[in-house]
Amino acid sequence: MSFEIDDCKFHLKAMTRPDYQPLVDNKRIIEKLRERITLMNIELMTEREHNEKIIKDIEDLKDKETEDPAGDKVTSDEEIEYNSMNDEFKDQICSFKLYCNHPVTGKFLESILEVHKDELLLTVLDKAYELMKLAPHIPIERCRLVKYSYDDDLMEQSFDLDEFQHQTIGQIVGGTRRYYPFGLFIETREENEIFDKYHDGGNNLKISVVDLSTGKVGSAKLVRVEDGWTVGELKHHIGEVYNLNSSCMRFVLEEKNDVTDISDAGSTLGKIFRKSTYKDRQLVYVSSDSEDYKKEFKDSEMYVQICF
Repeated sequence: MSFEIDDCKFHLKAMTRPDYQPLVDNKRIIEKLRERITLMNIELMTEREHNEKIIKDIEDLKDKETEDPAGDKVTSDEEIEYNSMNDEFKDQICSFKLYCNHPVTGKFLESILEVHKDELLLTVLDKAYELMKLAPHIPIERCRLVKYSYDDDLMEQSFDLDEFQHQTIGQIVGGTRRYYPFGLFIETREENEIFDKYHDGGNNLKISVVDLSTGKVGSAKLVRVEDGWTVGELKHHIGEVYNLNSSCMRFVLEEKNDVTDISDAGSTLGKIFRKSTYKDRQLVYVSSDSEDYKKEFKDSEMYVQICF
């Protein structure tokens, strides 16, 4: 560009000499040349300023980040402070694996939920609800978060709003970690259904109902139970789930090709049943018959149906 300016100046000087004899009136041309020289000077100055700024930025960057004799980078105080704040923020994030059975498709969904440790349970539920895109299929009022074991397919503990609404997620799960040995599950319910409360220390049993009047042994279904329940409480729960009379209910545990009547066991379920896993569930046969219940187990119709 400097060469163009010099060329314009040369022509301008020639045209403004006293002895210059133009063929036509060149006043307009002279004005144009002067304007052109001025504009090109401005452009040249702008370009130089831009280049100087780039050079200055590079020099500043070199000053902030140099190398020590060992070859390691020496970071500026501002960058150290930024990295420190960034690390501190990351240390306050709770990251969970999030699961859900879609209320319409029934598909098992999985995602990653990241929330700040100081967020309240309702806020965390709202973010999980949005992440799984459950609206408008089911209202958030019919959803809750549950501590969930994927390996055992077990709902371990329910985080009900009436109990945990004033607690932060960090308080509920015991602080922030890079990895939690459990996930969170968004459990849903029907409009007129009530959530069961899950306490930490539950178990999954396979329950098979035996109809002694027909001899039909029903397919086994998973039922979550509490380790602290008595057998009487288990009878009450199974009676509600399967609409059976709990007063004459018989429980038979199948274990290692052997069966044991546990209907009148005095221990809690945590002492009767071992912790079942996804691949190893304990099977319990259930019957409800007032006459058969009075008989000794090996003389009962229940024994005949499940052993022969």
